[in-house]
Amino acid sequence: LEKSALASKIQQLHIFFSLLIPDMNHEERQLLDEAMIKTYNKKGITHDNTSLDDPKNPGQYREMPILGDLYEVLVSSPETKRLANILNRLVHGSARSFNQQTNVDLSNPYTVLDISELTGDLLTVGMFVALDFVWDKAKEDRTKEKAIFLDEVWQLIGSSSNSMAAEFVLEIFKIIRGYGGSAVCATQDLSDFFSLDGGKYGKGIINNAKTKIILNLEDDEAMRVQDALKLTDAEIANIIRFERGNGLISTNSNHITVEFKASDLEKQLITTDRYELSQIVQTHNT
Repeated sequence: LEKSALASKIQQLHIFFSLLIPDMNHEERQLLDEAMIKTYNKKGITHDNTSLDDPKNPGQYREMPILGDLYEVLVSSPETKRLANILNRLVHGSARSFNQQTNVDLSNPYTVLDISELTGDLLTVGMFVALDFVWDKAKEDRTKEKAIFLDEVWQLIGSSSNSMAAEFVLEIFKIIRGYGGSAVCATQDLSDFFSLDGGKYGKGIINNAKTKIILNLEDDEAMRVQDALKLTDAEIANIIRFERGNGLISTNSNHITVEFKASDLEKQLITTDRYELSQIVQTHNT
């Protein structure tokens, strides 16, 4: 049997709502599931994948529901009124930018998903929405080379997240090679990287990563990764003493100390030094 596209989408939406409403109980989760199915049904979309096609525009999808459509279903029932009240922030409140159809051409060669203005719990929610879109794009064509870069990955696998979202991230690192791609993540917060479920997801990512790059770490952080990365006491001592630009590359069973040097152009693009930034501004103004 063909897998239901609606069922797959709702599974992803459950992760979204688990991040938005961390204290949702089992009954509410079931009621939310029913509400989402009802919301899609109102748009003519069912578990039959042919229902995705717009009869008025052959070859195109029907109009998809937005969060406001789900809100109307949730608010109409006393059992889901609490969920509706929480969702209201994304529908009528300060985060109502979530409540709209996509207004850009997603087939563009470059698509920027800017979540820089999101804070608190919405930052984690926004990161998941962006990653969900990118992961779907990565799976479209196995013949094309692609890479997913996840900065500050602790947001999705740490204490601010949950096991559903963390499992979603770990799955990418486990199977992306099968889609002709690679995954890269970075974090400066090792305590949160290993905080969820005893570090299960952080360790899982490390175990699935062929190459690891370790920059300068504080003593306690270095000791935390020693076992996970199978590093010797001498290597840990080096990592603690690393200056800016020094690092340790670990690939397979080989560990190599390296020095990273940026070209002038790379330095201009990535520097956060105030003096260097002021020099760049002066150069552009003269």
